[in-house]
Amino acid sequence: MNRLSPQVRRSLVGGAVAVLLSGTWLALHYQSAEARTVIGQAELKLARGTSIGTVTFENPKDGDATVVKVDLKIAVGTFDTQTFHGFHIHANDDASNGAGCVADATRPSNTWFVSADGHMKRDANEGHGAHSGDLSSVYLNRDGTIHLEFSTDRFVAGALFDRVVVLHAGADNFANIPIGTAAAQYSPNAPDATAATRNTGNAGDRIACGVIDVK
Repeated sequence: MNRLSPQVRRSLVGGAVAVLLSGTWLALHYQSAEARTVIGQAELKLARGTSIGTVTFENPKDGDATVVKVDLKIAVGTFDTQTFHGFHIHANDDASNGAGCVADATRPSNTWFVSADGHMKRDANEGHGAHSGDLSSVYLNRDGTIHLEFSTDRFVAGALFDRVVVLHAGADNFANIPIGTAAAQYSPNAPDATAATRNTGNAGDRIACGVIDVK
């Protein structure tokens, strides 16, 4: 009978352990995904009322962070593809501006969804990039799809009630504007541009919106 050398036996045992550990990790990973509880969902719509998909908020039972899942599909040619778009939770807390996602597609795009108000904040002193409603930017693929999943611990489930998710026309600079005289810096910006950066990362018009339905 052929005998395996000690080196070969160690190699085989090591490989079996690696497979076992890999399988255990996969099992734990899928168990974690299955253990998530949906705490809220928003259906995003364009100004003309066309639904483009959903943003789902989930809480895993084994952690504090909220998992955000973005699944959107926009007709090609509607907005710039192969680029990032600002993506935020807005407060929807000023009744004088209306409520929810209000837009008239026949009017200029800078009037769309202003009813959603500013970004969700923990306190009034938060600047952009630190708002509790500031989320990861999303990438719009060539085929008009957006798929993204990430986690954030900036807010708890209760903070999402009646808030609004907004997709912007442009990229979010997260207030990262190096102002100065060095080669890698810009000269001081106009007050309006600086204010736009402080408020929304200068991400531009609001192109899609959805009220979060808390489960």
